[in-house]
Amino acid sequence: MIPDSAAADPLRIVTRRDFTRELNLAKAQSGRTVRQLAALSEISRATLGGYFSGRHLPNPSPPDLLARILIACGVTDAGALRQWQHAYRRVRRPADLLDAGGKEGGNAAARDHPLVSTVPPFGKLAADPTLRGRQDLLDLLAASREATVPRAHVLHGIGGCGKSAVALAVAHRAAAAGVRCWWVSGRDRVTLTAAMTALALELGAPAEELRLGSPVDVVWRLLDALAERWLLVLDDVDDPAAALALPGQQVTSGTGWLRPPPPAGLVIVTTRDGTDHAWGLRPPPWLALHRVTGLDPGHGADVLLEVTLPRVGEQAQPGADIPDGSLTESAAGGRPAAVALAARLGGLPLALVLAGRYLADAAALPADWTTPGLPRGFAGYLAALDRDEGLPPGTGKPPDWDATGAGTLDAAWELSLALLASRGLGNAGPLLRLLCCFGPAPIAYEMLLRADILTLSPLFSVLDPGQLWATLRALDGVGLIELNPGQPAVRLLTLHPVVRGIARRAPDVRRDLPAYVALMTALLRPVVELSDPERPSDWDRWRLLADHCAAPLELIGDLGYGDAAAAVDLARRAAGYLRAAGYLAQADAAYTAVSRTAGRKLPRGDARHATIWHDQARLRYDQRRLGEAERLYRTAVASRAALLGPDHPDTLDSQHYLTRVLRVRGNLEEAQALLKSTLQSRLRILGERHPDTLTSRNGMADLLRARGDLAAARRQYAEVLALRSAVLGPGHPATLTTRHYLADVRRELGDRGAEGELRAVLALSSAVRGAAHPRTLSVLHSLTVAVHDLGRPAEALPLARQLVADRERMLGTAHPLTLASRYRLGLVLLDSDDAPAAAAVLTAVLDDSVRVLGPDHPTSSLARQAVAALARRNGPAG
Repeated sequence: MIPDSAAADPLRIVTRRDFTRELNLAKAQSGRTVRQLAALSEISRATLGGYFSGRHLPNPSPPDLLARILIACGVTDAGALRQWQHAYRRVRRPADLLDAGGKEGGNAAARDHPLVSTVPPFGKLAADPTLRGRQDLLDLLAASREATVPRAHVLHGIGGCGKSAVALAVAHRAAAAGVRCWWVSGRDRVTLTAAMTALALELGAPAEELRLGSPVDVVWRLLDALAERWLLVLDDVDDPAAALALPGQQVTSGTGWLRPPPPAGLVIVTTRDGTDHAWGLRPPPWLALHRVTGLDPGHGADVLLEVTLPRVGEQAQPGADIPDGSLTESAAGGRPAAVALAARLGGLPLALVLAGRYLADAAALPADWTTPGLPRGFAGYLAALDRDEGLPPGTGKPPDWDATGAGTLDAAWELSLALLASRGLGNAGPLLRLLCCFGPAPIAYEMLLRADILTLSPLFSVLDPGQLWATLRALDGVGLIELNPGQPAVRLLTLHPVVRGIARRAPDVRRDLPAYVALMTALLRPVVELSDPERPSDWDRWRLLADHCAAPLELIGDLGYGDAAAAVDLARRAAGYLRAAGYLAQADAAYTAVSRTAGRKLPRGDARHATIWHDQARLRYDQRRLGEAERLYRTAVASRAALLGPDHPDTLDSQHYLTRVLRVRGNLEEAQALLKSTLQSRLRILGERHPDTLTSRNGMADLLRARGDLAAARRQYAEVLALRSAVLGPGHPATLTTRHYLADVRRELGDRGAEGELRAVLALSSAVRGAAHPRTLSVLHSLTVAVHDLGRPAEALPLARQLVADRERMLGTAHPLTLASRYRLGLVLLDSDDAPAAAAVLTAVLDDSVRVLGPDHPTSSLARQAVAALARRNGPAG
């Protein structure tokens, strides 16, 4: 307890209550009354009385206001005045940590819906054939869980050889033994990074540490610290250097996503690339490579029999009931024929499954529908393969396992497509190739495939919805796609990546690429036009669309031609969703691809270039790369002004966003001049009541607030609120934002009615946006500050705890907004006379801020000063 006779010490100030106490001690030291101080400082007695009573803090404007009060109290030393100014900023700063422009945006909401999963796909085990011929490899990998080294294993082989099946079997056994398992797709660096980030969050990594620090180091620090046993599978890493290594490093350097696992861990990588180029001439001791080859003919025959016959791997017994249209082993040609076919297919599991499903389906075909060239039975299928390659019957040889296996698979599915055509499903081939042109993510076929649009394409014959569904089911039946009915609202299909990759590069796809790209854009465009990338309610749809919207752009880049403008438009909108939803790394990669293609394929004068620069600037702002954001916005403004005119709505939109960057960077003079010009243009062109005009006026109020002119900001917010309420409605999100900012300014001005208004805004925002929406939490932050500043810490404490819990759940413990909330909780605890808890919270904020944001970040400096002030207040000097 600090006695009333103590000397004023600004270094003891932590909370607003502390500031009021120390200011009163300075007044007591001076021996002057409030009337005398008012005369000396030229501040009204009522205003000074409010400062000394703690009803409100001195205003930041005029900037010499606090100094005049202190000098009147006899504090004239320049060093002491600076300490008082630091303490004043320390007290005001927590209430100002939220940007008036709404920095929170939509990023937080995305944490509830990751684009990736790290759960092993154990459901495939029931659908796939029994794993055969891999027991030695399974035993070796199982034993390695107990070995010291190696603890990282690379399964390599051509696509379709069963690498992932082996890894899944190992994971299933491990999970049954209580081992914690994760499954990460490594098809590209963006997907792998997203999945590893999700893994880090599951292990408790602060979201902000992942964003600002090294995600690779964070993930491996957490994995190394795990005491329980764990298994991590990195699946389909077909470009190890690009996906796993840091730039300029080797995959085996131990600095990227693949590192030496600790004794409790095991890592399995599946890849087509087992070359020295990827793994080095002599892999490190912690890493072992295992080549996965085709099954031997006996095990391959077992797979064929299991898939083809009605009983799993069993020979039908004489007299047993056989389903109509099903094969017996003898009817299929017997085991010797199955062995010969398995050998011909090189034991490639994917080819074996395609052949088996073909034969099972062919058996159901009415005899009158068959043609002489349509094989039935193992021997007939083998003969068809030989005919396809121009070989004499029975002389076919297994494929070269140093090749891709594409020829074997292509022949296998061409036979399956021929079977479907014989059943009247001639559109099966074009449909399969179209599906392979989409992105690698599951395809929401009910959303994207429309029979009327398909029929208009020269690639398809007439197709009605019933025929489309029958064709999809038939493709699923012969194993070329996998239908997952899912929930009624989201029905998905998937393709094996090998099937997709080979089909995309087939000669007829290359020949007809413009038609395929045009058809894809025709299918995607109507769905995309109904989906706003920035509207959270549309994000469920965008999660299904984003990968596929980038596919036309990828095809144009890979194969060199197509409608670049339409492809750029689709991919840009998908990138906009990724940015708005908070997937900033993916958005960055997506915008880079869009910009690269636009630069190569679009005319220099195309307005899309400026739109891309504008969108990239928004991304840079969200990434807090403000210098780059400013440069991109300036480029977009100049380009749009030249192409569209200085008063075009798009030009003015870029100007408005540029002023926001200038304001945040502290360039208030230029921000004000440019915002004033933008506002005047919008008033003249759009009128006073247009939403864009009101946005500019709201920005002007934000700028006034940033300059410390709270009275003028209050008037401007009030005028905007009246107009937004009339034009947009009282429940519109933009109206709620202005109402919140107005209430917040009223709070800063000491208006006690602000608390009630903030409570009303909080209730309405919760109803309109949701209780966990970032802007709703921003209102809760303001309400917490208001109740605390009114001297009611007991009421503020549950609000502060709720805010911290919500932001930790949505953003992680070390996000700047979470740190601001935790800091406020520490202040509330201090004013609630729980100094030990307050010290613990503030010290933790300091530690996390320094670790994630750096020692010189404003939040770190603020927390450091608070911890030092608390120690000084509780130490002997206090």
